[in-house]
Amino acid sequence: MKSVIVIFTFLITALQVYAQKNCGTSGYWQEQLSTNPLLRERYQRINNTANKIVKKKSGFAVSDMTIIIPVVVHVLYNTENQRISKAQIQTQIDALNNDFGKLNADTINIPKPFAPLAADCKIQFALARVDPEGYATTGIVYKKTNETSWKQDDKMKFSSSGGDDAWDSRYYLNIWVCNLSKSLLGYATFPGSDLLKDGVVIRTDIFGTMGNESSAYSRGRTTTHEAGHWLNLKHLWGDTDCGDDGVDDTPQQKTYNTGCSSFPKITAGSCNTGNNGDMFMNYMDFSDDACMLMFTYGQKQRMRRLFDEDGARATILQSYALGEAWKAKPAEEDSVTTATGIAIYPNPSVNEIYFRDSQGKTITPDEYRIYDVKGKLLIYGYKHTLVNISKLATGIYFTRIQYAGGQRVIKFVKQ
Repeated sequence: MKSVIVIFTFLITALQVYAQKNCGTSGYWQEQLSTNPLLRERYQRINNTANKIVKKKSGFAVSDMTIIIPVVVHVLYNTENQRISKAQIQTQIDALNNDFGKLNADTINIPKPFAPLAADCKIQFALARVDPEGYATTGIVYKKTNETSWKQDDKMKFSSSGGDDAWDSRYYLNIWVCNLSKSLLGYATFPGSDLLKDGVVIRTDIFGTMGNESSAYSRGRTTTHEAGHWLNLKHLWGDTDCGDDGVDDTPQQKTYNTGCSSFPKITAGSCNTGNNGDMFMNYMDFSDDACMLMFTYGQKQRMRRLFDEDGARATILQSYALGEAWKAKPAEEDSVTTATGIAIYPNPSVNEIYFRDSQGKTITPDEYRIYDVKGKLLIYGYKHTLVNISKLATGIYFTRIQYAGGQRVIKFVKQ
């Protein structure tokens, strides 16, 4: 009898280890923090700020602006069936947008006590249209590699080890899709990470909602979960027995849930004594895709805090990746201002610039943003006809203009 108990205990432990390995973020991040004191200090500052704001009961208003995050997907393939299609990749972007925007049809399955807490995070994702050099892109990089499988060691993030180098992670969300070990669905970095490693890694066979080989993970929600980590969300149990995820409106829970639980899920010996039990349908638990349904308002607030002026991911809002390429064809770089129908005048200029339409008539853009060649935002404004550039250093700049429902990127020279 004793031997049976020992075997049973071993099996339970093995199953728990396997479940914990599904999302590798916690172990990965703890390793990163333990080996890099500067990262540990940087992340502590970010986390302290997030906790202070999210746990504040009143006096904090979250902007209603929809944040759009440019995405580059690095597809690393050894065999042709690992070279997933653009259509499949787009289904993953669509799934992210549905989940973060509370547009997923299965919100009707959220238990009634938790339904009022389900939030539209007003965060959306789009494949990049401009690469870091200013050339047009699909936002997808295909790279054939000799590596047959990948571990949780970041080698897929570097060309030198058979992977693909990150695009500037200040302005892009990098997602690496590759043949991870079967015990690992994915992992992510938290804000403050090394810029060369920052991003999300997802196993090929569970990326997107078509061509997906796993019934338990067929709705693209592993990527939703890992993107949540990238946006500073922790697991609901705080990765320790009855831990803290830094969010007020997610019930405290003893540990993770797997599969599809029935409501209410009351865990024996749990720290959660409420009648509603665990929020197992939250994207930051370990439930199957079919039973992951929601983010809360507190999680929304914690994520959006990153995009405040002093936030750890504020540079995403300065990204030119969703504008128009100014190097689509190198030979046409100098004619980009006339090709779009809107021009900057005078160009080159010393003190001021203004904008003209294709008829030469002065226009007033709805919004303009001026960047240097590295993508740093220098000047922005609204409904101004003239823009003072006298304080800019001599050089080449790019202006992203919103006008009449469209966007244009125009190069100009400051003398």
